[in-house]
Amino acid sequence: MKKIIYAMSAAALLLSSCGDFLEEESQSEVIPKTASDFSELLLGSGYPDNAAPDFSWIEYLSDDCQGYVDLTTNVYDENWNFLGTQDAFAEENQTITPLPYYAWQPNMMDQDGYGNQINQQASSTTYGQYYTKIMGCNAVLDGIDDATGSQEMKDRVKAEALAVRALLYFQLVNIYGEPYNSNKEALGVPMKLNANLSKEGIARATVGQIYEQVLVPDLQEAARLMDPLPIEKANYRVTQPAIHILLSRVYLYMDRYQDCIDEANKALKQGIRLMNLNTELDKSKVVSGEFNPLDYSNPEVLWVFGPGTRYSSDSYRPTMSQDFQSLYDQANDLRWVQFGLGNPQNVSPILKPYGNSSLCQNIRTAEAYLNKMEAEALLGQTAQANADLNTFCGTRYANYANQNLSGDALLTTIRNERRREFCYEGHRWFDLRREGMPEISHIYRERKGGPLVKYVLLHNDPMYTIPLPTSAFDNNNALQQNECRYGSMRTVVPAE
Repeated sequence: MKKIIYAMSAAALLLSSCGDFLEEESQSEVIPKTASDFSELLLGSGYPDNAAPDFSWIEYLSDDCQGYVDLTTNVYDENWNFLGTQDAFAEENQTITPLPYYAWQPNMMDQDGYGNQINQQASSTTYGQYYTKIMGCNAVLDGIDDATGSQEMKDRVKAEALAVRALLYFQLVNIYGEPYNSNKEALGVPMKLNANLSKEGIARATVGQIYEQVLVPDLQEAARLMDPLPIEKANYRVTQPAIHILLSRVYLYMDRYQDCIDEANKALKQGIRLMNLNTELDKSKVVSGEFNPLDYSNPEVLWVFGPGTRYSSDSYRPTMSQDFQSLYDQANDLRWVQFGLGNPQNVSPILKPYGNSSLCQNIRTAEAYLNKMEAEALLGQTAQANADLNTFCGTRYANYANQNLSGDALLTTIRNERRREFCYEGHRWFDLRREGMPEISHIYRERKGGPLVKYVLLHNDPMYTIPLPTSAFDNNNALQQNECRYGSMRTVVPAE
């Protein structure tokens, strides 16, 4: 892959205040001219890669995560005589380092559990990494119309750049801005839609502006450009049905339920399907690692991208919370096997995403069904919601019997299916936010043999919106911090 200096230099815009950062001589090293050049530029500088944007800390925030309180390790003497067991992670680096995330502390973006500064350079933060990729997309969008090449190729590259930029802004605004359906007038994130350099700081747009002026129009235009073109599968680039599913997700978050249904239906009409785990899941390949449900070996997967949503080291993976584990019918829910959730001591899901050399995030057919049925339930389209629920669950469970639910029971069942299907993939924290920001708690053991303590995130807690890293303000004097950053440190209470 060529290193195209044009985009990499432009990516410094929100991370540096130097107006002359992009020198003429640096532009001349490799200037993209053809649609193929811009396609390479987008893949290398715009698409989320296996390292960035990294928000692998996101799963420490949700109620699917419990920590390490139930894990023990065997202890032996120098002659390997068994002495018993002790707490595996209490007082260890593996639990102290990420504690600010796990405890929803206001300094989580700036300090680890030891009080050490982290991500002191803006470009190394999650926030900065998103803008680096956004600027790669912007560089492509600024130049693709004037590129040489077929109109079909230019349309495809432009559609990809719009869709990828929308995904990046979607994740970014749902980390650092309030939920759209709670307060769309709240501060979101800076909106930058071209690669021009400027000495001026960029203020934060509102959450509503990001959704209404970036996410929706970018995805609508991406779909318009891409839909007439042949669908290219399994090439690590965004596809037509993936664009429609992402737009259905955006509409779901905006409470635009009929629009959500319409976009999901468009995706379902583009030749995608569910994988029937009853007939297509080879358990031996799951055990051997030959089958990964999150990559293209799963026929549901439409687009693979980005780094894992969990820490890479085994010891940094949080365990499944007991409340979440209880939601699984372990005897009949085939995802318990497919996702590798039943390994000894439940240390962590095996095949669910964790940072490594592979791309770990995806958009797949399951989301079209889950978005659609939730929107149908919320609109009171009970019969269709049940039909979609039964179609979906028939592919996930052994011995499944069709249900006929209504009201809160139907909505709760659908949302629990969503929680099970997308656990540890970066969805749950965002879903908690849009579903009313309920009170949740995390259990922690501060010292070996000590009592369990509890951290509590209150209903509508300010920390449902993550503070910006302090380093983001170094070169952008127009930024405004989230109020949660100035809150008191969260203290523990005894666990019941």
